Amino acid sequence: MKKKGLKILLVCIVNRNYGDTIIADCTEYLIKKALGKTAEDCSIMRYKIDCGDLWQIGFADMVIFAGGGLIKFRQEEFYTHFAQIIAEADRHGVPVFINSVGVEGYDGEDECCLMLKEHINMDCVKGISVRDDIDLLKEKYITRHGLRVRGVFDPAVCAGEVYGAKGGNGNVIGLNVARGKLFPDYGNPQIDEEYMLDFWCGVAGLLEEKGQSWRVFTNGAGGDERFADKLMERLGHGEKLPTPMSAEELVNNISSFSGIIAVRMHACITSYSLGIPCVSLVWNDKLRIWGDKIGSPASFIKPDDIKPDVVVEQLFNVLQRGRTKVGFFKKHGVYHELKRFISVYGDNRNVSSGGISDKIIEVGMGGIQHRYKAPNSLDELKRRLDEGCRLIEADVRATSDGKAVCINGWSEKNLIKLGVEPQGLERRELPMDIFKSHKLDGTFAVGSFEDTVGILKNYDGARLIIDVGLPPADLKEAMFRDIADILNYSGVDKEKIFIRLQREGDIELWNAQNCRCELMYFLPDSDVPKERETKQSKALSVCKKYEIKYISMVAGTFNEETSKLLKKHGLLPVVFSYEKLGDAAAAVEQGAYMAGSFYYSSKYADDLLK
Repeated sequence: MKKKGLKILLVCIVNRNYGDTIIADCTEYLIKKALGKTAEDCSIMRYKIDCGDLWQIGFADMVIFAGGGLIKFRQEEFYTHFAQIIAEADRHGVPVFINSVGVEGYDGEDECCLMLKEHINMDCVKGISVRDDIDLLKEKYITRHGLRVRGVFDPAVCAGEVYGAKGGNGNVIGLNVARGKLFPDYGNPQIDEEYMLDFWCGVAGLLEEKGQSWRVFTNGAGGDERFADKLMERLGHGEKLPTPMSAEELVNNISSFSGIIAVRMHACITSYSLGIPCVSLVWNDKLRIWGDKIGSPASFIKPDDIKPDVVVEQLFNVLQRGRTKVGFFKKHGVYHELKRFISVYGDNRNVSSGGISDKIIEVGMGGIQHRYKAPNSLDELKRRLDEGCRLIEADVRATSDGKAVCINGWSEKNLIKLGVEPQGLERRELPMDIFKSHKLDGTFAVGSFEDTVGILKNYDGARLIIDVGLPPADLKEAMFRDIADILNYSGVDKEKIFIRLQREGDIELWNAQNCRCELMYFLPDSDVPKERETKQSKALSVCKKYEIKYISMVAGTFNEETSKLLKKHGLLPVVFSYEKLGDAAAAVEQGAYMAGSFYYSSKYADDLLK
């Protein structure tokens, strides 16, 4: 490596199938291992492959694709994003490594396939490691002389050491199920949802006949979970593990089994990493290739043989053989290729930008990167503050008993995320005690406004934007009083507290609470020019009347014309909320005093732009 302080964009597939997150976690682990003592000086930033935030690539020193089934053109449509990222890296001269990639098919007449081929061969691509069909990649895709291509194992073979997990100590078989249309989508229409429901019921029955306990589980994807629920209803008994909410939870779930029958590939690979015997159902050729690679082809059941008796018999065969152990060289290959790339091409390009990290708002107390917008979770708030983030926005709403809590509205969706059935509720607002007894998705801690302030006051320099939305008439006075009392008695510096209001009556009600924090008024917008002019005029008038200098708006409202207008009137624009960090940075450059990002933290911005 030539210089310290590398900024590495790790391109990941991010969704509720935590198999993809296991890939990313393991690849990041191997990158840090390859960086050695310099790892602490380097930044590894996770870039969601389909986020479209290409602006970030110009500031990176290198781009590494974490892995997964990326060289494919018939499903999931990652090919467009894959190609755009490589093209942007090529434009900026940023070296790219494609790590442990899956190769799925080739068609010389398909435009998407040819687009992949063109971009794989660009000069910025310095190496490719392949987890499955390396021969197809070499024979059909690679045209650039000298491009390094090597076969490796999937990075998830390191899952055991990455998560500190060990497996196979229980006496329960894990039934790893997937969505009902998975097999038909990959060319096996006869294995439809009804077939798989009957299949799993047959498997459960045969296991029970042999005195063997079982549990159903998924890798976390929504479609897989819905199928699992249908299966449990069909079975009428037994247990399904809760939906995993992180890759670590999925690995821990897998580690609790003595054996597994799996559909998802990374349930197979993780079980292999943990030494747990596994039988897999082949819906995609990558599974067959993986079975061959680990020397266990008989354990990967082809579509024509997916029958309960065949699968259960093979399961007991592998259980009898016992635990497996992943050899050194199977883990070393993927590490060696990453280390070589970093050693040869790791050069700090010294590309930086003006500091904007102190202007990036942690919207909703910090969105959990790429997955949740504004969860208003106390867990995430503390994590962001510990990272050094100091500009926090909290959505504050009234409970049915007039107390202030952090949630971005009492929508049906939010109630369901809390585990509350909306039907039958007299009104959507919950009482404080009921609200605090729940967690978002059963995982993320929620809390009262008092809980939030209690955390914030322990961090020097922390600033808070309170967004009360449009509070209902019968609850807002009690909620405003609760907020004011908490701020007045908490000891926080009220000069660092903003309250965002949207109605003139709410401003007057708030002022009556005698809590001297900064006011922030909302600027609505319209697609009709005359209406927009009227709304702007009203907002400017309100700000002047109440001596408000901060004016907030959604991202679509802020443009060069709006910026000039607000500057003319001495107002400081605060913009909520951008999907892309590049758009938030552009807003700051255009005059925004603060800009919110749903996903990206100020630390992420600082790491990227420093």
